[in-house]
Amino acid sequence: MVAPRYKCYVDTIAARILSGELPPGTKLPAHRKFAADEKISLVTASRIYKELINLGLVRGETGRGTFVRDISLLPTFSIERDVMPEMYDLNFIYPEITGQETLLRRSLRQLSMRGDLDSLLHYQPHTGRRHERMIAAQHLRLRGFSSVNPETVVMVSGAQHGLATIVLGMFSRGMLLQQMH
Repeated sequence: MVAPRYKCYVDTIAARILSGELPPGTKLPAHRKFAADEKISLVTASRIYKELINLGLVRGETGRGTFVRDISLLPTFSIERDVMPEMYDLNFIYPEITGQETLLRRSLRQLSMRGDLDSLLHYQPHTGRRHERMIAAQHLRLRGFSSVNPETVVMVSGAQHGLATIVLGMFSRGMLLQQMH
């Protein structure tokens, strides 16, 4: 059986991305230009781009275009696989919602315009700032963790800080000294 014509285009572009001929960040031609250049319909061109997006090789940004993704960052079937289906894996941060790149861009733009940007470049409180813990708690409550509140949420600055926080939380002041005597 012969593969559909659009699949040939998908395979060709995918091979160019995987070989590095189209490096991360490369902007692909607009759908209309691609369709005109290749003498295919606009519907077919859009289907090709959609397939490349579904494969995780490119990302489409409304109003900006379609860009080659850094495929070295794509999930693999190793340590990133969930241990349990209901587990929230916070080891790797991948977009959770459609359009998150746009939201992040807008948030960073707003953040850069704020007067207290310098304060974010310094160490934060060890458990995180209260308003950030409130946002995280609200997010978790919306996902079914009904007993979460800002006092039970801790914001950490990486894995080492998180592990140290957990270990220190297991002991009370002087506990280790008491056990040693």
